Amino acid sequence: MKIQEENEFDAIVIGSGTCGATIARELSRQKKKVLILERGANAALRETFMGIATIADQVFLGDDKLSTVRALTTGGSTSLYFGVVNYPQDDTFRKVGIDLSKELDAVRKELPIAPLPDSLLGSQAIKLRDSANALGHAWKKNDMLVDVTKCGAGYSYDAKWKAKSYVEDAVADGATLINRAMVLSIIIEDNVAVGVEYRIKKSMFASEVKRAFGTKIVVAAGELATPKLLRDSGVQGIGQRGFYCNPGYAIYGLIPGLNASSGFVGSMGCEYEDGIELGDANIPQSLHRPMMLGGMKLRHLMGFSDCIGIGVKVKDKLGGRLKDDGRFFKDFDNEDIARLNKGKDAAIRILKQAGAEHIVDFGLTAAGRVGGLVSIGEHVDHKLETQFRNLHVCDGSVIPDDMRGTPTVTLVSMGRYLSKHLLTAM
Repeated sequence: MKIQEENEFDAIVIGSGTCGATIARELSRQKKKVLILERGANAALRETFMGIATIADQVFLGDDKLSTVRALTTGGSTSLYFGVVNYPQDDTFRKVGIDLSKELDAVRKELPIAPLPDSLLGSQAIKLRDSANALGHAWKKNDMLVDVTKCGAGYSYDAKWKAKSYVEDAVADGATLINRAMVLSIIIEDNVAVGVEYRIKKSMFASEVKRAFGTKIVVAAGELATPKLLRDSGVQGIGQRGFYCNPGYAIYGLIPGLNASSGFVGSMGCEYEDGIELGDANIPQSLHRPMMLGGMKLRHLMGFSDCIGIGVKVKDKLGGRLKDDGRFFKDFDNEDIARLNKGKDAAIRILKQAGAEHIVDFGLTAAGRVGGLVSIGEHVDHKLETQFRNLHVCDGSVIPDDMRGTPTVTLVSMGRYLSKHLLTAM
């Protein structure tokens, strides 16, 4: 097999999701030579059935009933996320020697972060809030990564911040982006990472294996891909504690005359009890029919204007395993199952309080991050560097275990943090 070798870069970034995009942007701004390797294509982002089907990749976490979805495209899963903001916990990061305070301040100043104004809350979101509050839940607005100036006609997919914009900035500053590039291995010489070997897809049946060399190698492939790549590269102890996947349910009912409209999923919610979170799950109209048809909810298929939804997410324990072939297997103990049932019952009570009938759910799914396989202080140090010099990790896989919320703001902060260390060493 012929392997083509490329020139050396200051940094090779594996993955163009939130962290990878941030790092590539920060380094390129300082005139560093950066190579970005993205497994997915550089698709135009559209919130349509075909637009999502083109980039969505379902990953099973056990049997064929439990799965999660990631986006294989430039910018990663910010093309599919809800835009909900959870902030990095200062104490948690300081315990592992990391201070993100300056980076977080910069992120707050740059990105459009705020709760949604009441004018962007649809009738179903308001009905859900009123019902939850009537039952004693502390239902509140979440901060969102939404540019409300782009919401003149209401909900707008384009208003949600996406990491693809950072990739575009990096490329404009000289970074090289290669799409359809699947990294096969990290090249290690004398315990130092010096490059990567990757396969670039040329067509449905043709591909080419290449090598690229860099002073710094950053793995930012995402929490579903990074652990296996690190383990295959020789990083010890990956996945030995198992993982968590924040299981949960999406539950829907019908309220005649609700007059629902498209809205931002996750814009409001509450922390219930025992690590259970409840939140708004009212999807945009463009996704309603594909979702209901896929779940065979035929009564709800044509009923968007009457449909109301709530989500349940539970903090499960570490468990399961990452198999040798990279597949995941997760099981839940009786305590996890009891919390899932408790959360589901609470969600159904809220829907019934709102007057919903014909209540259905879509089965158990991974409702949040898949993490716990890689740890700061065990697999990487406070500079996010592995046991192999110049091999760094920066994505959701290294976020501490007790931070289970939407990671976007944390990831941008981490990307800025690592970029400072990389620039100092270059």
